[in-house]
Amino acid sequence: MCFDDSLKQEYHNKIVWVTGAGQGIGLSVAKQFAQLGARVVGFDKQFATTEPLFKAIHCDLADLVTLEHTLAALVRQDLAPYSLINVAGVLELGALEALSLAQWQHCQQVNAGAVFVFLKSCAAHFKQQRSGSIVTVSSNASHTPRQNMAAYCASKSASTQLTLTAGLELAEYGIRANVIAPGSTLTPMQTGMWRDNSGAEQVIKGFPSQYKLGIPLQKLATPEEMAHSVLFYASSLSSHTTMQVITIDGGATL
Repeated sequence: MCFDDSLKQEYHNKIVWVTGAGQGIGLSVAKQFAQLGARVVGFDKQFATTEPLFKAIHCDLADLVTLEHTLAALVRQDLAPYSLINVAGVLELGALEALSLAQWQHCQQVNAGAVFVFLKSCAAHFKQQRSGSIVTVSSNASHTPRQNMAAYCASKSASTQLTLTAGLELAEYGIRANVIAPGSTLTPMQTGMWRDNSGAEQVIKGFPSQYKLGIPLQKLATPEEMAHSVLFYASSLSSHTTMQVITIDGGATL
């Protein structure tokens, strides 16, 4: 049996929750699970297109109280997940002294707070189910400091540790939890930081003045590449892997 057949067999009619499914890595993840036959529920504030492959839940992931009620309702409707994939993220740039409290809070609420709410909302279900997986898409910035990215780095560190702690607490119930830490990937978040068409070239070369290395593989990642990694660590293909952080950045963090 080839890997694709194995994944289709595992995920046929299984419910998969994907946050940040409106664009970028989250959208690629949602599409790939849907193509395997999973019943995907995607969460995001907005969706770039009408997506027929999965159920789209429009929600503000920074509104944690409302989000908690939304997830509780889905669980009551027997729509709790077999796999939970946390992808949603926002970027707030600025030096420490320039960051506003609102910027800080927004970054923490979406990047870390929403992960907490999703993990908390699914914990009892996972214990009862005694099978399933969690993958959080964090960032290589969660363990590598970046100038003008204090809020982002801190929030991604928090999401990483939340996921690993959930993995420890749920391990005895057969639940695995792993973290993907991408580097520069061709998403709207990445391209939104570019000033001109040379943005990709500059990222690949690196920014010595910021103590930021380039990318040895000489290319940026695609959302599809990240989605492939998510599929692997969510599925039983990695059945003995849990509480691990897998950095996927083309060698940028040497």
